Amino acid sequence: MKRDYYAVLGVTSNATSVQIRRAYQRLARQYSPDVNLWEQNARPLFDEIAEAYRVLMNPAARTLYDRQSVVRSRTTRARPEPEQQGGRRGDDLHVPVELSFGQAVSGVEADVSVDRLSACRSCGATGTAPGAVPAPCGHCEGSGVVWRGYGTLESGPCPVCGGAGVRISDPCTGCHGRGVAPRRTVVHLTLPPGVDTGAQVRMVGEGHSGPFAGPRGDLIAVVRVHEDPVFTRKGDHIYCDVPLTIVEAVLGARLSVRGPEGAVILAIPPGTQGGHVFRLRGKGMPRISGPGRGDLCVTVRVEIPRGLDARTQDLVRELGRVLPPASRDIVDSGGSA
Repeated sequence: MKRDYYAVLGVTSNATSVQIRRAYQRLARQYSPDVNLWEQNARPLFDEIAEAYRVLMNPAARTLYDRQSVVRSRTTRARPEPEQQGGRRGDDLHVPVELSFGQAVSGVEADVSVDRLSACRSCGATGTAPGAVPAPCGHCEGSGVVWRGYGTLESGPCPVCGGAGVRISDPCTGCHGRGVAPRRTVVHLTLPPGVDTGAQVRMVGEGHSGPFAGPRGDLIAVVRVHEDPVFTRKGDHIYCDVPLTIVEAVLGARLSVRGPEGAVILAIPPGTQGGHVFRLRGKGMPRISGPGRGDLCVTVRVEIPRGLDARTQDLVRELGRVLPPASRDIVDSGGSA
């Protein structure tokens, strides 16, 4: 069975003729047999690209091609399944979604407006003008299939109607004979907790409608999470800095620090050095891949006070005489006398 012509050219089913032409020119240059002299598969692939371009650039042939999946499912199965009784499946719809850091932590449920292809209201997805009746194809007698060969017969789509079984002489002006038209609608979007920038969340059956009452494709929400002024995310772990006074670093303290879902208690032991990292297990970002959460990693920064008055400076000097000296190497940069 031949590949879908839209997939061959790498375009969507609602692509314009300009987009189709550009896609063909790009692929033709890439897969031309004149360029790929030693590639045996170049010629069949190039012929497939040329055939897809020829059909999709012809408005009448393109309309009939969109109907082929209906006839093929009817002739290949005695009892078609529900999703095979209409036209071919619609394209997926990609929708960019921007979230704050807090929304990424808690997840989001919202109604969003999207522009997507839906069944044409004017013709009821038939592609014909109101009151018009598609005429059965005289070549295949409305079956959409012709038989070829001698002895062993093989079936194929009718070359006259393209396998549609009908010929449309009066197409619908609302959808230009495609059976679908653009329409703005509201879709309920659900994003789970823990999503990150670049994540793609698929909503099954919420994309574009397929031509001629074909099933909808999927809606794919492409997530972008804004940066937070406090937290930095790395995977499921969250990192932040917390300032300490000299007294808190020396004597220890219990601090209430901001977490992704509210305040958490951080115990600072006496003698904590600046730059030390405290890891709070299970206080980070929810995991999408499974249960549990990442960690919250807090780096303490000891703040040195400035602008001390004379009395405070005397107290610091007195404290310096009591405390043990710092252990550091002394480098003699001068020469001997």
